[in-house]
Amino acid sequence: MINLWYNESIKSGVVRGPRKVLENLHESLEQQNIPFAVNEDKYAYNFLVHYDALGYSKHENLEHDSCIIGPQIWPFDQYGEFLKTNPQYYRKIIVPGDSGYLSFKQQGFDETKLAKWPVGIKDINVERSGETKFLVYFKRRSTEELDTVLSFLHEQNYQYQVLRYGSYTQEEFNQALQECSHGIIIDGPETQGIAIQEMMSSDMPLLVWDNVEYFEDGVPEEYRKNPAPTSAHYFSDECGEKFYTEEELQETFSKFMASQYSPKEYVKRELSYEVSVKRLLELFEK
Repeated sequence: MINLWYNESIKSGVVRGPRKVLENLHESLEQQNIPFAVNEDKYAYNFLVHYDALGYSKHENLEHDSCIIGPQIWPFDQYGEFLKTNPQYYRKIIVPGDSGYLSFKQQGFDETKLAKWPVGIKDINVERSGETKFLVYFKRRSTEELDTVLSFLHEQNYQYQVLRYGSYTQEEFNQALQECSHGIIIDGPETQGIAIQEMMSSDMPLLVWDNVEYFEDGVPEEYRKNPAPTSAHYFSDECGEKFYTEEELQETFSKFMASQYSPKEYVKRELSYEVSVKRLLELFEK
């Protein structure tokens, strides 16, 4: 039913967002019994996941109205410019969350051709010992902020494990989900935040030191003020707590530890493989 087009080199190397998008997309389509082909014009729907020179060349030879493009698009190069100025050549551009949606709109992309679509999140079940231990997830933030949180946990006599984005394996991540009971997120602005959502899927409540300042290497100066940046786009009171300054850490932490959360239920309802595939097919059919 769906042809997936992408640069297959993304599937190798360390665990990063683009690789997780492909892995989760494959798994979700297989789980929901949706036929798909990879880099082969076999079915009616075309999903150009990774749009670069290779994606552009494939796009030229496809029926344009069948194409959904994204989320791996760099809007500031010649290929992004082509998409912006030729909205008639695709059905939708998809972005994972609000920030990307507003940014593309701000840059002049046709709003009627934009859609929010997060890739599905696997249902993760783990057995935990009941002992309190924190998984500290660190990505693109200052080491001073990390040190603040680690010193705080040390003073409170809590055990913790730190995972730094881009320097762990999937096996190490899975093991940490089993060994840790709570999560603390120190992360820059995310497009979707798959690792964070996998923590939630394992029913790990999260304390998020949220980031409201956008930054990204290589982004032109006029787009540095990206709208609605956040470390956790998909999040609710079911999932945990957010705070924004060092001064709020103690009070928010106390509330966090005194409360009960059900992040797995949120993920099942909003981000499951079933929900994600259903939304994707609807985009092709609208």
